[in-house]
Amino acid sequence: MLNRILKKIKAAAIVIVGVGILQSCSTVLPISGNFTQITPIQAQNGEFFGKEVRFGGTIISTIPEQNNQTCFVVLGLKLHDNGKPYRKEPQNFVGRFIAYAKGYYDPEIYKKGSKVTFVGKIMGIKKEKVGDFVYTYPLIDVKNLYLWPKQEHENCFPCNCNCPTYSLGPWPYLY
Repeated sequence: MLNRILKKIKAAAIVIVGVGILQSCSTVLPISGNFTQITPIQAQNGEFFGKEVRFGGTIISTIPEQNNQTCFVVLGLKLHDNGKPYRKEPQNFVGRFIAYAKGYYDPEIYKKGSKVTFVGKIMGIKKEKVGDFVYTYPLIDVKNLYLWPKQEHENCFPCNCNCPTYSLGPWPYLY
């Protein structure tokens, strides 16, 4: 009888550990959901005002403003299904955008080159110079944002677990 009880406890422990492992891999980020499938370049024409979007990329600049909001200028990149921006390469570029988030976000944490994803509504466009070129930025009123952790080895798959890419077989360039 004691043997049966120990076997049941062992089986329950295995199930609990298994569920814990699965849950650790299925974290729901605050940037999940259904969004209008457009790019920042497509949003430049003004016909998508008020639409909820998920844009991401690498931070060009972070500017805290006096009216209790922070302005992010972002180099937009294609996003993976989980919302993480692809690598900063020409074929992944989808246009620049400006995101306004309520509150103070420290420029030393949200620094240039960091990967970030925003969820929010398109609230307009703004024309500013990039060098001598006048660029039309879509403006995003941020509902949620996610700063992606910096990883030493960003090419890891499937777990992004800082593992060396040479051990990954055929998957070194998915992230």
